[in-house]
Amino acid sequence: MVDVAGIDPCDAQYAYPDRNQELTVRPGTTIFFEVDAKLMESQGSTHWYVDGEYITTPVGPWPSTYFHDVGREYFAHTFDSTGTSLVDTAVTAGDGNVASRWEVTVTENGAAPPTVDAARPATSELAADESTTLELEVSSSGTELDRVVWWMTQSDVILDVSDVEGAGDTASVEIDGGCHTCQIEVWILDDNNAYTAVNPWVFEDFAAADDDDGGNEENVAVRIQDTNSPVTGGEVLEVTATIENTGAAEVTREVDLVVGNDPETVDSHTVTVPAGETEQLDLVFETYPVAQDDEFPVRVEAGESTVERGVYVYGTES
Repeated sequence: MVDVAGIDPCDAQYAYPDRNQELTVRPGTTIFFEVDAKLMESQGSTHWYVDGEYITTPVGPWPSTYFHDVGREYFAHTFDSTGTSLVDTAVTAGDGNVASRWEVTVTENGAAPPTVDAARPATSELAADESTTLELEVSSSGTELDRVVWWMTQSDVILDVSDVEGAGDTASVEIDGGCHTCQIEVWILDDNNAYTAVNPWVFEDFAAADDDDGGNEENVAVRIQDTNSPVTGGEVLEVTATIENTGAAEVTREVDLVVGNDPETVDSHTVTVPAGETEQLDLVFETYPVAQDDEFPVRVEAGESTVERGVYVYGTES
């Protein structure tokens, strides 16, 4: 014989979005579910479930930085299929266990995630040694806007969190340069914590001398637009990259996906980009089955232009 004890719901002020409000979104929408750090003061830990299936808590520098700077642990989930889903979190802490549940309805006419309407400066390239003001015009058709989180990739730091409101608003941040090839990644969230991420800018080394092929190399910029990280060990990691040619002549580059701390090239494509245009491509890597959660860098190389990002793989025993 065993006894099973239920877990009391946590105070609503510690769980985001508001679990009492209607969450109806369209397919493909990602929602951030968050637990306030105050609920975990007694060295608590969280456990996440989607429709009863246990999901490993996100690991790595970005969740850790977000927890430290924003004061919340997050779990992001993308709802691809229509229907109703239940997302649960159980917080186990020294002074007792509590839980929260969200019900999400996915319909074709549900609320859309926030959008970016304009970015300033319009150029995608930023000088690594100059101060700049970045601005984004953002809007939401589903519910009011809430906040914009400004990240610098590779450095894995949050530059700022901007409050936004209403159906449309402008967010801005002052930056004092950045690391060469680092990107500015921006998260836009509305009151339902529906989420959109964009990578409008990258830092370039404008002081670099022309190379032997007439300077074409410095006119090519590679960016990682998105990944499907985290994945479970053994699944395919997908990396979406863009190659931008800001020069006056067509360029052809070999684009490589390089993974791991002991670098290994796992996918390659040859891309030709007309002058002044951008090409997008998908690079893939079948990850190795691992027992424990793992984190490693992935790098996209296009000649002398490279960009790197950390990705996460869930272990089978996690």
